[in-house]
Amino acid sequence: MKLLVFLIAPLFLASCLKSLPPIQTVQNFDLNRYDGEWHELARLPNRFERNLIAAKATYGVGLEGPVRILNEGLKSNGEPTRITGSAKLVGDGKLEVRFDPFPANLFPGDYWVLWIDESYERAIVGTPGREYLWILSKDPADILSDFTEPLQMIKAQGFEIEKLFENPKRLAPNSRPTLLVEG
Repeated sequence: MKLLVFLIAPLFLASCLKSLPPIQTVQNFDLNRYDGEWHELARLPNRFERNLIAAKATYGVGLEGPVRILNEGLKSNGEPTRITGSAKLVGDGKLEVRFDPFPANLFPGDYWVLWIDESYERAIVGTPGREYLWILSKDPADILSDFTEPLQMIKAQGFEIEKLFENPKRLAPNSRPTLLVEG
């Protein structure tokens, strides 16, 4: 009898879990307009950004080849961080990213643009498993409350927006963006 309960219990628990709606990404996503510097306003906590209090990502979209990425951060102890990588478009609003160095570049990650405003100045990016979420803006002065309506849409897709960590600082914008595209 105990064995039967042990075997059936996981099935019962799985059937009780709320099924989540499919994740919607930005349709007709324009990668060229995504080019530029994006300041991270908030994120779901993750191991990659542990102890970061500020972060930004610069995307260099070239005519050929992958998108170059430069992620910069500031740890709570004042130490700067920096990592480079690349991305390629694999579907509407869906990018596959890889970060240097080896062996990290062997493992691609999903980077799905879930929402973007018409001017391509504000975006929300996540992953299909809903464990990662970033609130981004090209304007470092923007604040999380500027995203109230789109965040409700993201919450309806099953993301735990109540767990968002809002960065207390912003990194200064680059006055002259670095050309990231090799060529």
